[in-house]
Amino acid sequence: MAEFGMTLSSEEWGPKDLVESARKAEAAGFDFVSISDHFHPWIEAQGHSPFVWGVLGAIGEATSTLEVGVGVTCPTIRIHPAIVAQAAATASLLLDGRFTFGIGSGENLNEHVLGHRWPPADVRLAMLEEALEVMRAMWTGERVDHRGDFYEVENAKLYDPPAGDLTVVVSGFGPKAVELAARIGDGLWTSGPDPELQQTWEQAGGSGPKYGQINVAYGPDEDECR
Repeated sequence: MAEFGMTLSSEEWGPKDLVESARKAEAAGFDFVSISDHFHPWIEAQGHSPFVWGVLGAIGEATSTLEVGVGVTCPTIRIHPAIVAQAAATASLLLDGRFTFGIGSGENLNEHVLGHRWPPADVRLAMLEEALEVMRAMWTGERVDHRGDFYEVENAKLYDPPAGDLTVVVSGFGPKAVELAARIGDGLWTSGPDPELQQTWEQAGGSGPKYGQINVAYGPDEDECR
């Protein structure tokens, strides 16, 4: 059964407006909202970029039934996956099981701020896979030591892990990313109803929810909306 959600564009609205939009979305009957997670907006004119994890906590208090997802976080370069794991665990507790965590390989445009070299796509996908391995280990609440190709974690333990399994939806906009999403994720996040990508995901063994994000202009005058 299809569900309908609304994107909270943190590139275009400040934190209080985002929380208010989530409250209104719940009142209007939307099934869920998603919220973007970047350091910079896509273009300067958008003008906003609040810290998503603080906004999520406020949304948890402002709503009671609305499903809330991050669409999506890049847990590989700007923030170490162990820290992202802690943030996602806290958000899931504040939202009482209404939280879905979306992850992706990121964009240099709004992730580059620490000055690290931006890796090519295949390396970023490998980093994403290892990052999710780290985060899932952290979410067990057990003590974690990890020495991988990209990340190290030493004697780390989440004292407030998620109350249950945390659903992780992986973004994919090309065949390789979609195949990775099918292999490591609990669902797919992509840009609209692309039949070929959905078929690739299913053939690679993907299961779970599929999120297709599209942009619309809604109003009584079609010409004006266009």
